[in-house]
Amino acid sequence: MWSVLGELALAAPWLLGLLLFAIFLIVLVSLPLSLRGSDASDRPEIIRALADFWRFWRR
Repeated sequence: MWSVLGELALAAPWLLGLLLFAIFLIVLVSLPLSLRGSDASDRPEIIRALADFWRFWRR
């Protein structure tokens, strides 16, 4: 896998950047989707803090 990523970085660095951005975006979008509908006691403390921060900015 790492050799494929290395070859991709040499051949088309913009494509590797696009791939890494897509992975980052998938993780970012999955966080609010996983928090939706869950109780605060079910969430770990760091996710609870992120949810409170998100609620603060939505006001």
